[in-house]
Amino acid sequence: MKPTLAGLALVALLCSTQACAYLHDRGRDSLEVADLGLTFSKKPSLSCFVIFPPIHLTLIGIGKVAGRFAGLGGGGFHGWAPYYQRSIGLVLWGEETVAFGESEEDLEGLSEEQLREEATFYRSGLFGLIQGPLPEADYALSCPHYFHIGWIGLVVTPRYSEMLDFILGWTTLDIAFDQKEYDR
Repeated sequence: MKPTLAGLALVALLCSTQACAYLHDRGRDSLEVADLGLTFSKKPSLSCFVIFPPIHLTLIGIGKVAGRFAGLGGGGFHGWAPYYQRSIGLVLWGEETVAFGESEEDLEGLSEEQLREEATFYRSGLFGLIQGPLPEADYALSCPHYFHIGWIGLVVTPRYSEMLDFILGWTTLDIAFDQKEYDR
């Protein structure tokens, strides 16, 4: 009887750790489905920028905001994190830099490659996609909206590929291939 109970206890322990990792991965996936929050700046700033879904071919707007962010952004929840957004959209060409947790000073003087490591940087629009760099997979199917007037603003970016990854993740499919990143 004791070996049977010990075996059942071992199976229960192994299952519970897998369930914990599974639910942890679903929680991480849920943080990536959108960027949604408020922006605040010490200096008056202006940003009105929209990329039309689903694949970043057309966009319009301009903006630059260096301040703070409260909300869900860049795959994590931020209570009062440094925030930087610079964007320009000329219908068929545009460029965007967004950083949740990095300030403008942190990003000054970085090359395009370094900027892609520290922040989200890419070009959009038909001509921007040809020029590159392309949006990373988690932002490739997204619809960024940045509005900031004066000292307060709003970020609303549904990330459609991450929404699908979250839904399919419940079946253990990982189309974003990000579960291994979580395990690091």
